[in-house]
Amino acid sequence: MHNPAWFLSTSARTRYLTGALAYFAQGIPKGLLHIAMPAWLAVEGVAPSEIAAFLGVIMLPWAFKLLVGPLMDHYEFLPMGKRRPWVLTMQLGMVISLLGLGLIEDPASQIGLLMVVGFVINVFTAAQDVAVDGMSIDLVPLEEEGRLNSFMSFGKAVGWAATSAVTGTLLVTYGTRVTALVCTLGAAAIFIFLLFVRERRNERLLPWTAGEASPSNEPPPSFRQVFSDLNHVLWSRPSLVMMLIMFMAGMFSGYGRALMPIAAVQVFEFSTPEWAELNAIMGFAGAGVALLLGPIIDRRGAKSVMGMTILLTGVHAFTLAFTQEMWTNDTYVLVMISLWILLLPIIMVCVLALAMSICTSGESATQFAIYMSVCNMGATVGSLLYGAVSEMTNWSQNYAMMGLIVFLLLLAVLMYRTRGHPEKLLESKGADTRHMREIHRT
Repeated sequence: MHNPAWFLSTSARTRYLTGALAYFAQGIPKGLLHIAMPAWLAVEGVAPSEIAAFLGVIMLPWAFKLLVGPLMDHYEFLPMGKRRPWVLTMQLGMVISLLGLGLIEDPASQIGLLMVVGFVINVFTAAQDVAVDGMSIDLVPLEEEGRLNSFMSFGKAVGWAATSAVTGTLLVTYGTRVTALVCTLGAAAIFIFLLFVRERRNERLLPWTAGEASPSNEPPPSFRQVFSDLNHVLWSRPSLVMMLIMFMAGMFSGYGRALMPIAAVQVFEFSTPEWAELNAIMGFAGAGVALLLGPIIDRRGAKSVMGMTILLTGVHAFTLAFTQEMWTNDTYVLVMISLWILLLPIIMVCVLALAMSICTSGESATQFAIYMSVCNMGATVGSLLYGAVSEMTNWSQNYAMMGLIVFLLLLAVLMYRTRGHPEKLLESKGADTRHMREIHRT
């Protein structure tokens, strides 16, 4: 096990493979819980409000993952590496909690228990995401970050797309127990791989094996310094508008992710496997389009591209709302639903690019994490909002409501103005390379 290929600090291929597989693991719960499961629950007759509440609650850990970073910074076991113990612990927790999902005998009638288990799964998944990102920041050279980001994004897209397609069929054919077991085996296989990969030479493979802490690991920055500098930029007008944009974007995503699978099976007569397979196909397509948007965003600006995409999305939502007579046309429905699945990741790419542009170097990690937490909180609110209005409105009104949310998001984007880069607010402070790298990675 002293082959340099097994050390992240010395092997670029191992870094790429580890990043892709770790993010693939994050895609497993997403494909199962966020795509296949809601459609299956709708087929089983679970009320839309209950499905929306389920989605809203299980997303909460992603809204509060900002709180995990400081814990990982200050509670370390350096003989095994700065981040690796946390990565292994969270991945193992994901494996165990996914296995626990199979113990629920009848999820459709035990939605509360399903909600609790889904929440726990996402606690471990969100924490694994934080640990993997931290490990990447510590070990990846600046010139590799773009390639690593591509591998990680691709890994997650493949993970949730493949999982949604497979579990959509398994849930209908074999039920929850077999489905959970298959997902558990996938996550366990990745855990075994991570078990044999170390951060740096001479570190311990396991807590009880020989090895020592690397002198390369530096102490974390003080909370006082980070938050003192954040106060200069976080509460500026551009930053406040950015948080509004992030919240509304998350709200749109959460509302749509609750509405769409239920409408797909109850109105448009998709089966659970058909819905999962469509998400898989269009998810791959959306990931490809999002990657191609990078150069366009660089040339035209994230705000311009985002504004045009949001406008198209709003037109799409209102068109779907006011063309109910066309809902019996299978081709029309397939095109409209596919377009929505395609547009969602494009909007999120633009939102993230816009958020990155406002982050300062020294506080980029914390600042961006705050923006992402606001976005994830918006997703929870959006899912819960759909649950609250679903029983008081018809399907056409639900799509009109989604269009209204998109319109409010567009107004927030139009409110966004900057007068130069916010870095000017911290002219007296030198750039912190480590934090600068973190924002680029994120």
